[in-house]
Amino acid sequence: MELDSQSVEDPNMVKLFSIFLDEDVGGGGGGGGGTGGGTSSGGNPEIGRLPTPDSRPTKQPFHYQIRDTGHKAFYLRDNSLVAANLQGENASQEENVSVVPNRGLERKRCPLILGIKGGSQGLSCGTAEQPQLQLEDMHLIDLFYKDEEAKRFTFFKTYNGSTHHFEAAAYPGWFLCTSAQANEPISLTTRPGEATITDFYFQPK
Repeated sequence: MELDSQSVEDPNMVKLFSIFLDEDVGGGGGGGGGTGGGTSSGGNPEIGRLPTPDSRPTKQPFHYQIRDTGHKAFYLRDNSLVAANLQGENASQEENVSVVPNRGLERKRCPLILGIKGGSQGLSCGTAEQPQLQLEDMHLIDLFYKDEEAKRFTFFKTYNGSTHHFEAAAYPGWFLCTSAQANEPISLTTRPGEATITDFYFQPK
């Protein structure tokens, strides 16, 4: 099954990328930043450096509700993400997905660093020969400034106008998926459509 269906621009992503990338971030050289004019006479030692944690812009991850096409939501079980139809009292267990853009990868492919718990845990594909989905205690805002380290947490999102696919940036051809069965862990597959679900509804919170 081919997943490269016609990609449609997602207006929510336009806003996300604009906020993070079109202003005071990523210039590196600082050029026209801030006080205007001058790199002469002693200058500001901060010009030309990447922002330090204390000086970084106060941007925050965007938060989304994610459901597969079986309407299964994500929740945590033993520090693993699992998909299930959460209803009634169980609805409070649902984990929303937090995102920031990966500034080091091609913007038009919509590279998103994914995490949960408000962006305090990242969804990592690991570093082994084959990806292994896992949660790591890494803040998404910190990962935004760590291009190489961020790649294992990054997924290229495609959108066909109703549902979304998430391909692991560090492992091309591997897609985020859920099992057709409830209460099974979120994982990755190279065989979309064969007993797994790779189509997701992805709506801003």
